[in-house]
Amino acid sequence: MFLVDTNVLSMGAPGRSEGDATLAEWMDARSDELFLSAVTVAEICDGIAKLRRTGAIARAGRLDDWLDIVLHLYGDRVMPFDIPAARHAGLLMDRARAAGQSPGFADLAIAATAGVHGLAVLTRNIRHYLG
Repeated sequence: MFLVDTNVLSMGAPGRSEGDATLAEWMDARSDELFLSAVTVAEICDGIAKLRRTGAIARAGRLDDWLDIVLHLYGDRVMPFDIPAARHAGLLMDRARAAGQSPGFADLAIAATAGVHGLAVLTRNIRHYLG
């Protein structure tokens, strides 16, 4: 089972031309095995808010509608960033610093959420999750 990273989910967003048909087919065939992190929802909402702030109202509206559909499809497969995940994120943060790395908080939170739920992260940015 997999926790879908923001960069993979975003490939299916309206207006994105970088979609990978093979990945989309693979994800469709395994939809019951795919989960999202609430952190991914926050990252997408951040992007929508930025679009609105910078005047791209129509695009923001399309992405907001798309996010509503995504959340409906994932339903109860959206994993919270809760206390166990927060504790695990703290450990991952320390390990990363000890290794001289400085991953972003969102990547740590997504990795921690996956870790506490026994999920693998489905991502296009493998280097963010190594170590």
